[in-house]
Amino acid sequence: MKTRLCSFLMLIIVLAFSQSTSYAQRVELTAFGGYQYWGAYKYYSGLNYGKLALDAGPCYGGMLGIELAENSFVELVYNHQDSRLIDRPDYGVDKALVDVGVNYFMINGVRTITVNEQVEPYATLGMGAALFDPVSSAKNYHSLWKFAVDFGVGVKYFVSDKVGIRMGIGFWAPIQGVGLGVGVGTGGAYAGASAYTTVIQMNATAGLIFRLQN
Repeated sequence: MKTRLCSFLMLIIVLAFSQSTSYAQRVELTAFGGYQYWGAYKYYSGLNYGKLALDAGPCYGGMLGIELAENSFVELVYNHQDSRLIDRPDYGVDKALVDVGVNYFMINGVRTITVNEQVEPYATLGMGAALFDPVSSAKNYHSLWKFAVDFGVGVKYFVSDKVGIRMGIGFWAPIQGVGLGVGVGTGGAYAGASAYTTVIQMNATAGLIFRLQN
């Protein structure tokens, strides 16, 4: 599964880069690291109440941004965190359950504001997939895929035409459920959809930007 996913993502990156060379004004490759917080799911089981929480810890990853219009980018993002799933009952002692890798594979839209040649604040919004992957030695746990959304804000600071620094804060939310309703009333037919999540992770990151095309 991992090999197929990595091959698929590499194919997307190669195709995106090859197509972008004909019209993109900028192509940016960013390597980042930081610290990831939060991420908990409340549970109610009989008389037991508590939450399953992801432990905070370092995160790292990469981004490939392609400018499609002035100050507007599409961005492929990979974010990884080595974490631990912890049972935190409302009454009782915390218990570590399993080490787990938290992975986000996202496609984001990015909007920047050019303050000057060096400074560019930005905002991102996107969607993709989250993979929660327990260590291979965990026999009672299996990998879990979820649809996910993310958004963030930050700033880019370019020290030269080809190299810059990127700092930002991001929020990552795996979607736990989706509802769909269809009906007919006196006012006619109607349909609606909704999605919800109670697991939201936040990270603060910094990284190096390399402009591959300008």
